[in-house]
Amino acid sequence: MISTLIDLLGNFYARNDFANFEAIARSLLNAIPNDQVSLQFLGLVYYRTGRINDAMQVFDRVVRRRHEQPESHAEQAVSEVAPDGSAAAVCYQEATRDRPELAQAWYDVGTTLVELGKAEQALPAFRSALSARPESTQAMLAIGQTALRAGDLASAEEGFTRLRAAQPNNSEAYQGLGQIYRKRRDFATARACFARLRLLRQGIDSLRRRRTAKK
Repeated sequence: MISTLIDLLGNFYARNDFANFEAIARSLLNAIPNDQVSLQFLGLVYYRTGRINDAMQVFDRVVRRRHEQPESHAEQAVSEVAPDGSAAAVCYQEATRDRPELAQAWYDVGTTLVELGKAEQALPAFRSALSARPESTQAMLAIGQTALRAGDLASAEEGFTRLRAAQPNNSEAYQGLGQIYRKRRDFATARACFARLRLLRQGIDSLRRRRTAKK
């Protein structure tokens, strides 16, 4: 049943059918009280439909629940979820399988939390987005930028390094890594990253000039 409900969540979100998306999230929450997945998706749909105070209350409830259960399944990467067979574990595992539609929902949970000033809470959502779509460069970038903003340099390096591996010429990856190494006082590595960043930007500027000249 959980897998079916998760499939419906993804389908409704992809169609911007927020009414049915909310209904399914509520069904999950009724079946699994205080479930982290359904709570976060409810917070998302509240925010997307203009119910900002309701969204804040739900996201605060998620934080309280995590404090009560520090090993919360929704706080961990999917590979770290203990296969204990609980409904909450199954729900999180299903919601972070390779599901592009739900990957976007997780990403939007993360961006919503960033907009609400909850960067640390956003980071697990972006990790869930990456679990649901491992090739998502937007999730990699979000992990790097959000973790850097929160002062979590290890997680920031993880995000930017994965982004650089996926897109070797991604200027934002080199900019982020340069900032990380500078904060660590590894100035030689930071300079190498910024040098690469300058070369990439010069290449972009040169390409733009050539395109403009052809018009």
